[in-house]
Amino acid sequence: MMRLMWLGVLAGLALAASAQAQQAAPTPGKTYKVGYSQIVDHPALTATRNGFLEGLKEAGFIEGKNLDFRYLNAQGDVANARNIAEKFIADKVDVMTPCTTPNVQAAIRLTKGTDLPVVFGCVTNPVDSGILAALDKPTGTNVTGIYGIPPVSKMWDVLMKLHPNAKIVGTIFNPAESNSAALNILNLAEAKKRGVTWAEVHITSSAEMLTAAQALVTKADSLLMPQDNTVASAFDAVVRVAREKKIPLFSYDTSAVERGAIASYAQNQFKAGKDWAHEMVVPVLLGKAPGSMTPATYTMFDLLLNKGTADAMGITLPPEMIASALKVWND
Repeated sequence: MMRLMWLGVLAGLALAASAQAQQAAPTPGKTYKVGYSQIVDHPALTATRNGFLEGLKEAGFIEGKNLDFRYLNAQGDVANARNIAEKFIADKVDVMTPCTTPNVQAAIRLTKGTDLPVVFGCVTNPVDSGILAALDKPTGTNVTGIYGIPPVSKMWDVLMKLHPNAKIVGTIFNPAESNSAALNILNLAEAKKRGVTWAEVHITSSAEMLTAAQALVTKADSLLMPQDNTVASAFDAVVRVAREKKIPLFSYDTSAVERGAIASYAQNQFKAGKDWAHEMVVPVLLGKAPGSMTPATYTMFDLLLNKGTADAMGITLPPEMIASALKVWND
């Protein structure tokens, strides 16, 4: 009798495991509709989007097979972010996945009180931007997502190691981007802690980038750019000015190193996109309520270096730093 009882228990466990496995895969014959948006396009956001699609693919959601992936770009216009959210609602997407704070805010505002899932990404501090009430518990609403506060202290360690005589570190950002405003507060505190002056120039559009960079280099001896979408969309302008004036340029945007910054220490954008898809979006597509899921954080941060830019600035990259970098460019 005891043996029969245990056989029954094992059979029940096998059935439960089988049911769980079936729930962990897309429903055969069903097409899942995902609405993905962002405020502008630049290399860092492209890497995030590519990682996001790769994460969905690994989980069995494949474009052209069972995934209807609808990507829209607001072209830097917040009003367009709202229009995109309205379109996704009209299209009856299965989940809205806004990337960048303005798109997230628009999506949440327009879906408030509904059961349309919003699973956000590309956000630095969702509490400061009013997206979440808390980071450590589920929302109980239609919203969840993934976020990441940049490793400010480690980025400054890199900057001061490579440019120990820095006295005035300058930055450019768009204060309308709440992510950038939140990061600026952290940078200001870190600068004070290290006895360095923090200089800011504010912009409202990418067209102002060149003038802002030219003004900033008259007072700063080193530059540190944030993860700012307006800055990223016109980053070549600050690279050009920094090189002309021989002022070391650093960035929290890992894609900026290939474009001409000396170094960056920040989240791996591709991995961030994959984590977003794997950990947050896939469970929702398979039926989990977003309001029951605690928001996730990014897990991988990389050091990237550009030896060619460092050499042009008269900066020697220490061998141990090169050895610890994920990638080193030589141009």
